[in-house]
Amino acid sequence: MNKIKIKKPDSATMRGWPFVLLAGAVLALLALLDRGGFSIGATGVTGCVMRVDAAELNVRSTPGTELGPVRTLRQGNEVDAERIVTGGFRKLAGDGEWALDASLTPTTGSNC
Repeated sequence: MNKIKIKKPDSATMRGWPFVLLAGAVLALLALLDRGGFSIGATGVTGCVMRVDAAELNVRSTPGTELGPVRTLRQGNEVDAERIVTGGFRKLAGDGEWALDASLTPTTGSNC
């Protein structure tokens, strides 16, 4: 049976362009995750797709500001939403999240 030997990294491994490219890819991945992940955008499952108008829009677990944000949306992001608005906050589709309705605009063809 052939054994596969894995070379232990040494200081030479941390030099050169391969390491720079790998480190850059890891940092880019971390930046995307910090920004909110790999959102594929709205699917239109609710028939109501909203576009974020504010530079940043906090998404909360309740319709109010009592609790801190659970994530942040960026300007131009599109999200699936419900037609429910409570205290100026619109319910987003999915995990029971809420966002300030004044910072959202329905996309063309949406039934919000």
